[in-house]
Amino acid sequence: MTTAGEGSTPTALDLLFGRGSAAAAAETLAGEISSLGGGQDFGRALAPLPETVRKAAAQEAGTTMAALLKVDLTGVLVRGWREHRDIVSAARRTLAAPGSTELVSMSAHEITLDQRPSVSVLVDGQQVASFDLGLSIVFDVNALLLGISGGRLVAIRSGRCEITATLAVQGTDLFAKQARLELPGVIPLRRGIRLLPAGEYPASENPAGEYTGSEPRGGEYPGRAHQVGEYPADDPSAPWWQSVSSVPPPDRRT
Repeated sequence: MTTAGEGSTPTALDLLFGRGSAAAAAETLAGEISSLGGGQDFGRALAPLPETVRKAAAQEAGTTMAALLKVDLTGVLVRGWREHRDIVSAARRTLAAPGSTELVSMSAHEITLDQRPSVSVLVDGQQVASFDLGLSIVFDVNALLLGISGGRLVAIRSGRCEITATLAVQGTDLFAKQARLELPGVIPLRRGIRLLPAGEYPASENPAGEYTGSEPRGGEYPGRAHQVGEYPADDPSAPWWQSVSSVPPPDRRT
């Protein structure tokens, strides 16, 4: 169990391998790369190299893959919500009326992230192998109620989210994990998070809370807005995830 706080947002690496486990994740990924076998194109490409070089290449590839998994999960959620027309409308209204606050409720919806980067292995400046990665993250969100003021997300009053993350190499699923979140307290909101393009805010305003996570595929979700007079402070003491389960990778033996 971990808690969310300023400067400490959960990532896909945390979900798949646990907090503070980048080194262990790199080691695990290197082992998985080595175990995929010579039947793969990259396995055949590395086969003529000395064993020490093959091990070093797998370790470097594992380290690079672990770094690529540092995708900000809360950033993905927020970017998905920025595509919701009711949230954008409420942000513009509250920005135009200083001191006003609105609550926006959203029905069940899904936000997905699908990334397919590649990692090249170079030996003496020459590319000898390439690893195609696949990272899929699916957020199933329910019972969401957001507080918006001054064009920013300032509170999450309720909401539940199921997250499923899957990591694949060369088209083979290696790791998959599921987590259940109670959203209040998960995302740090002390300074608010901008919901509109930077150009719509006053030039003097500090764009604090801006997330830079990867863009998800988003759509329009039904919802409704309500005008209210106040909103609660966020609660950073809530645990990041309520429960986590591992989904075993498929048996790759022939």
